[in-house]
Amino acid sequence: MGGTEFKNTNFRLISATHHDLKRQVEAKLFREDLLYRLNVVPIHLPPLRERTDEVKPLLEHYIQHFNDKYELDCRWHPDLIAHLSSYDWPGNIRELINLTERLVVTTDEPLITAAQLPKELAIKKFMNLGVHTLKSQVEALEQQLITEALLEHGTTRAAAKALDIDQSTLVKKQKRWRQNNNEEQEDDV
Repeated sequence: MGGTEFKNTNFRLISATHHDLKRQVEAKLFREDLLYRLNVVPIHLPPLRERTDEVKPLLEHYIQHFNDKYELDCRWHPDLIAHLSSYDWPGNIRELINLTERLVVTTDEPLITAAQLPKELAIKKFMNLGVHTLKSQVEALEQQLITEALLEHGTTRAAAKALDIDQSTLVKKQKRWRQNNNEEQEDDV
């Protein structure tokens, strides 16, 4: 600062945006010359909901990071990781990071289960597009409630007791749903 001599520097600027900068230029909201200066090596990174295979490693990485930071020893319940992998993550990686930190610092138990999830994540919407019959909606809700009970209680016996149904009924329903899923996957092939 305040110098009178030129100094050579060598640096790379990395910038990111979720806006379509070409449209921003057309709308006169972004300078065209700046776009071309910045747009040397464009990298498109899809949203996290399109990269579900990355959710598990990210959850594992960030739980370890926050365990180290707060000197704790929390871990994910395996079924919860599967549940979070199917979540849409509208806030992308920031939402995943914030959720992980929130759960690490607020949980009373070292094993993080669905019971500790915030309400907006714990109750997955069971209304599916294209599924309109009452029977299919009731079955979807039933499946969701059983899945949540299994995540929270860990065993079919404890989940069935919490739902006030027979364990054999719960197991039969799970088996039927697995068979239906396998048949649907075979049909897709």
